[in-house]
Amino acid sequence: MMCRLFGLFLFLLIFGQTRAQEATLSRRDRQVLEAAQAAWKERKLELAQNLYEQILQKQPDIAEAHLHLGQIYEFQRQPARTRFHYQRAAALAPASPETAGAFQWLGRDTFQRERYDSADVYLNKALAAYPERSNLALVTRKWIASARFAQKAIQHPVKIDKRSLGDTINFLQAQFFPVLTADNETLIFTGLTPERDENMYITHRTKSGWEVPEEISKNINSPNNEGTCTISADGRTLVFTACNRPDTYGGCDLFFTKKEGEDWLAPQNMGDVINSNHWESQPSLSADGSVLYFTSDRPGGVGKSDIWQSTLDSSGQWQMPRNLGKTINTSDEENAPFIHANGHTLFYASNGMPGMGGFDLFISQRTDTIWNQPVNLGYPINTVADQVGMYISSDGKTAYYTDDRPASKGRRSMLYEFAIPDTLQQMFVPTNYIKGKVFDQRTNAPLEASLELYDLGSQKRVATFTSQPGTGEYLAVLNQNSEHALYVVRDGYLFKSMTFVPSDSMPAVRLDIPLEKAEKDRVEVLNNIFFATGAYELDDKSKVELQKLVAFLKNNPTLFIEIAGHTDDVGGEKENLELSKQRAQSVAKYLAESGIPSPRFSATGYGETKPKVPNTTEENRRQNRRIEWRIK
Repeated sequence: MMCRLFGLFLFLLIFGQTRAQEATLSRRDRQVLEAAQAAWKERKLELAQNLYEQILQKQPDIAEAHLHLGQIYEFQRQPARTRFHYQRAAALAPASPETAGAFQWLGRDTFQRERYDSADVYLNKALAAYPERSNLALVTRKWIASARFAQKAIQHPVKIDKRSLGDTINFLQAQFFPVLTADNETLIFTGLTPERDENMYITHRTKSGWEVPEEISKNINSPNNEGTCTISADGRTLVFTACNRPDTYGGCDLFFTKKEGEDWLAPQNMGDVINSNHWESQPSLSADGSVLYFTSDRPGGVGKSDIWQSTLDSSGQWQMPRNLGKTINTSDEENAPFIHANGHTLFYASNGMPGMGGFDLFISQRTDTIWNQPVNLGYPINTVADQVGMYISSDGKTAYYTDDRPASKGRRSMLYEFAIPDTLQQMFVPTNYIKGKVFDQRTNAPLEASLELYDLGSQKRVATFTSQPGTGEYLAVLNQNSEHALYVVRDGYLFKSMTFVPSDSMPAVRLDIPLEKAEKDRVEVLNNIFFATGAYELDDKSKVELQKLVAFLKNNPTLFIEIAGHTDDVGGEKENLELSKQRAQSVAKYLAESGIPSPRFSATGYGETKPKVPNTTEENRRQNRRIEWRIK
């Protein structure tokens, strides 16, 4: 009852104000006002505009005239005139429900002009006039949340120094969505030509800077639009967006191609598991190319456009995409996902959460299969303009992104970089990488081999890579501060194992890996077999290595091996001989329990009698403490 009386009071108040204003008009002017009102009701906007402007010259304080003119100029996209008339209407009739739209527009207008405190005031006045559960109230509350976030963000800015990548890279009116290989030596981006054709360009880093960009390949670029791509860490698998091609399911689909030699193969549509008759775009591959993130407006999502994920199965087929859910996606729009080389840090753009305006960049961490609550990257990484398409280098030190700037002819999109501030570096785990080639120990011939990376702490495989056919080249990404086991496997050869504990101080490693054929007397060290000091019980971290040895023996059922234990020279010679024998027997016991017939292996302890290197340093002694396996 009180609400109804209040509404009636407002109506009578506005009605009374309007009548009081009209009472000062001449009969002729009242006829003009009535004609303006009639034209407004009949949606004859041009006539209403002229008549309202005419009457305001005689009586400048008619709130209704200012409100309707503001709406007309808003429709005509004349912000200065809209602003003037809405401000007058709001001042003349601040309590009118009809003025709520003016307050709403003024709030958004001052927000876009980065006057966030004024925006907060205007938007709250609009909110007070809306029903609590209405869509208008919901939208207004989102704007208010962003205005308050922006005020705090500006008071506590992130310290960054944006630098243009220079005129060599920024040679077009618009270039955007930069991506790099894990070694940071190759940059690919999308460029818009003067003919309004989107193509992909590639450039390589030299000691003096970036080379002049070239079109990535005639096999990829076409008269249609190609762009928003992602590249695997080793630079050999490319997924990109192509639009308006005859072989697309929707307007824009995802395509993939592989690099063979120095050029890219003809792209192939990723198929109807990934693509739909809706929009698919903005892909991002995990470092090993086994997980794909992308944007789509397909049905089954949370909002207008969402981020989706698909994984590659053991047979090389992409699985049905899965929506990342309501933690990541909102009822509005999410796009431009970028999965960092560490495999569990996602950067993306959203306009559905409090931010600086438009699309802001966010970060979220994945723990097992759960994504944590996204965090806004702050100001001035985010501004009132749209921010999309950020790439973070694998070492976590540099960000590359697109920024729109005013130019002599409209706006210009250019590529920038900045050093990642400490506050952001602390949010995610950086990576290192190793690269080199796999080759035959005897002939030096390059080999195509599988490289499997395991986290020794969790005993889980975290990535699978393949060395390149023809060259044997590979690149593998390692998360910092985690103990990793790397296995190199090829049929007909002994598998190779290595251990890495990368850190921020560890430089990128060039590691060429020789493989020996599975022939008599060939020897390999089991580098990921672990024992406590002076003990022979196997540590749990040894299981991955032992399982690899079991798999090798099962795949090569005619081979017989010797397990050989070795120690350094610390301690007595007799004790070391016994310890090495017990350690070799522990490995042999595991093989037997795993189904390998006992005649196929033997266990021998050699103590300190066969050092690989002199026992002169702790590192040398570590190398001499080892378990080897030899083909008999």
